[in-house]
Amino acid sequence: MKIQKVMTIIGSSILSLGIAAYLGISAIAGDKLSTPKRTFDPQKVSVFESKPEEISILTSDHKKIAGWYINSQKSDKVIILVHGLHSSRTLEFAGKFSEFGAEMNRQGFSILMIDLRGHGQSSDARLTFGITERKDIIAAVNWLKQKGFNPQKIGVLGVSMGSASVVGAAADNPDIAAIVTDSGYAEVYPIIQKHWKSASGLPEIFLPSTMMFGYLFTGYDPTSSKPVKEIGRISTRPILIIHSAIDPYIPVENAYKLKAAYPQAEYWETNAKKHPESFNTKPQVYVAKVSDFFNRNLK
Repeated sequence: MKIQKVMTIIGSSILSLGIAAYLGISAIAGDKLSTPKRTFDPQKVSVFESKPEEISILTSDHKKIAGWYINSQKSDKVIILVHGLHSSRTLEFAGKFSEFGAEMNRQGFSILMIDLRGHGQSSDARLTFGITERKDIIAAVNWLKQKGFNPQKIGVLGVSMGSASVVGAAADNPDIAAIVTDSGYAEVYPIIQKHWKSASGLPEIFLPSTMMFGYLFTGYDPTSSKPVKEIGRISTRPILIIHSAIDPYIPVENAYKLKAAYPQAEYWETNAKKHPESFNTKPQVYVAKVSDFFNRNLK
C-alpha cells in the first residue's frame, strides 16, 4: 500500500508539473503572439518631394498614433495607408510603403500614413489582429475631418492585418467612402493555424491554450478577427480587393471568401511571389489600379 501511495504521489506530481509546464509554455507563446515587433526607418522620409508633417493622433482608448501627413494641392481627396503585422508606415511592402505613399501623393492625393498601435512610433499595445487596431483608423478619419476633409473624399488602403483593421473600421464608421484591401485574410485563426508550427516551434496541442492566454493578455479573443463576417456591414460603399494568386502566407482563397461575402467588390488578382508584394512586382500597374479606383469612388 505504501508503494502504491508513493507511486500515486509521484504520478500526481508528474502530472502537475506537466500541466504547469504546458501552461507556462502557452503563456510565453501567448505573450509572444500578442506582442508586436517594432520596425521603423526614419530615413524613408527622404522619398517624399516635400517633407511630411509629423503628426500624433489620440484614439478613443487613449493610444497615441504616430503618422505622416502629406498634403496635395491637386485635389481634395485623401487616402489613409495602413500597414500590416510587425511592420510600419516605412517598412511595409518590403520597405517600399513610403515610396508607394509618395507616388500616390504625386498622383494628386493627400496621404496620411499611420503606424498602428504597438508598431513603429505609436503607443505600446497588444496585438488583436484588427479588433482594436480599427480604432487607430477611425481616429485618423476623425483627424482628417477636423482638417476639413469631406468624408466622401476619404479612402483607406490596408495591407494584410491592416486590411482586417480597415474592414473593421469601415464597418464601424460610415465616414470612410472607399477601401482597398491588399493581401487580407478572411479569418485570422486559420492563418495562425497554418503557420503555427513554423512560427512558434511548438506542436498544435499548444495552440488552444495560447489563444486562451492571448485573450487574458488583451481582453479580446484573437480568433474573433473575422473580416469576412464584417465586410457586409460596409453596405454599398466601394471596395477593391487585391490578392496574389500564389500568396504563400495568406492563400488566395481568403480573397475569394471576402469577394463572395461582398459580391459587388472589385477584384484584382496578381502573381506576386511574396506576401504582400503586389506593388513591388508591378509598381506602375499597382499605382494605376489603386489611383483609378479612388478617383472613381471618392466624389
